[in-house]
Amino acid sequence: MANKITLNSISDNVFRVNSGDATRDDIVAAGIALTYEYARNGQQAVLTAMNSREPVAPQRLNADAYKALNERFRNDMLVFAANQACAQMGRKAPANFEEFKKVAPGFRKNSTFIAVLQDIWQEILYPIIPAVYSTAVSIFADTYEVGFSETVDITIESGDIPIFQDSAWGASRSVPANRFYAKTYTMNPQPKTCEIRAKWHQIIGNNTDWGQFFANVTAGLYAKTMGMWSAAMLAASADTTKIPTGLTYAFSDINWITLANKLGAVNNVGIRNLIAYGNAVALAKVLPTQATGSSNTAMDAAIATLLGADYIRSGYLGEFLSVRLMPLVDAVVPNTQFGNVTTILPSDKILMMAASGRKPMAIAYNRDVPITIEIEPEETTSFEYVMNLTTALDMIAVFSSRVGLVTI
Repeated sequence: MANKITLNSISDNVFRVNSGDATRDDIVAAGIALTYEYARNGQQAVLTAMNSREPVAPQRLNADAYKALNERFRNDMLVFAANQACAQMGRKAPANFEEFKKVAPGFRKNSTFIAVLQDIWQEILYPIIPAVYSTAVSIFADTYEVGFSETVDITIESGDIPIFQDSAWGASRSVPANRFYAKTYTMNPQPKTCEIRAKWHQIIGNNTDWGQFFANVTAGLYAKTMGMWSAAMLAASADTTKIPTGLTYAFSDINWITLANKLGAVNNVGIRNLIAYGNAVALAKVLPTQATGSSNTAMDAAIATLLGADYIRSGYLGEFLSVRLMPLVDAVVPNTQFGNVTTILPSDKILMMAASGRKPMAIAYNRDVPITIEIEPEETTSFEYVMNLTTALDMIAVFSSRVGLVTI
């Protein structure tokens, strides 16, 4: 069975940064520490907003320590890369970052300098990105690691419930069988590639947040995953082996509680152990309101049932008819972020499932070569670095635990 990846599963060995002269290992460790802390802060903000009791990965850097390490990482990384390039050319190397800045233009297109940056960045991303990425998608998917060019088998229990029927002594073998045996899915990660651009002055500048710089790679992976998730959900909604017709409803109060009652029974949990997932727009439509566009206009009923105080203050309820509402972080459709911004998740579909059940999606992530980076300087007025990044992943809809669909 493949191992699940979490932010808490990262080995402490990758965070060890020496206080003396920076070696390559120290530079890599500093970059990992920055990326981890940036992701951890994001995880904490999301869980706090959701009032979740899920444990947050431990803090390793406070704000002041993060700022200091961020500056030190940039200085040490660029000076180290310049030293390697100078060793190849037989030139005197800059002793510190101030000296490097004076001669920095001479390194922008140096092949050795670029190769060192590529190698350092790739080694930073190697252990941290799978964990950061896994944390980002953990609400709706279990993430597994798999070796390069390998497949991974995910074992899924049947979810069947034994049915006791009237019988007689000596006739117990005549009743229908309920199957508990597992089903196995095979996943084979395939390459996914993106291109990002950064200005040369951005890389050597004073204000670059390197934790955010590396974590933004995860944002791209997250957007790709959300696209795959959305496509899988649409396919599953039409597949009665994934979501039976008896667990598909158009929204109304009575349909909502009917679906919750069915899911509680079929997953052997109480209604309060169910969670409804969707983007914020879809979930907002189930809330009692008189706002245009809502599917539930019973504001008077909400106030009459003492929902008013929290609702008026925040415009959001933590649950509706005993089912917790859990908004998924949406992602932007590529190439729309600077124009007619379009998000990936549908605003008219909500999934309801048991909080304690298996996540509806499984993702296999390539462990041995989690991401490759190729940097190429481009002759533009802004002196851009073009970075081509490739990783490999696969996603399947497993739906071992029964899931309901609400169209609103």
